Amino acid sequence: MTFKSVRLLALSLMLALGALPALAAEAPRKWELVNPTGVIEKAVIAPAARLSSLEGKTVVLRWNSKNNGNVFLDRLAELMAQRLPKTTVIKSYERDTTLNIISGTVETSQKITSALQAMKPDLIIAAQAD
Repeated sequence: MTFKSVRLLALSLMLALGALPALAAEAPRKWELVNPTGVIEKAVIAPAARLSSLEGKTVVLRWNSKNNGNVFLDRLAELMAQRLPKTTVIKSYERDTTLNIISGTVETSQKITSALQAMKPDLIIAAQAD
């Protein structure tokens, strides 16, 4: 059976069943385009004041447990210890391992932020890697 004969057979069946008049009588549909992303509120936030030096400051290193982020931060801590001996470096990912997560909710982000603030940092350096 060829494609043309199959098409004719299908058309004949549609005519016999009365489907073609229903298709011809169908009114055009109206569609409404909706943006599924919603409305985003933007807040203007002033950047933090820049530190002129890290000497005598406390730096907290934050890692979210993605592969190799801790490797980068460990190396950064070594370099800071060599070049900035009066700077206190705290590895939050070693001090409190419950913070080594990706913050997927506002509540989780607030928990992490509060824990980091409790370490009294002058600067927080966060790293993630893959």
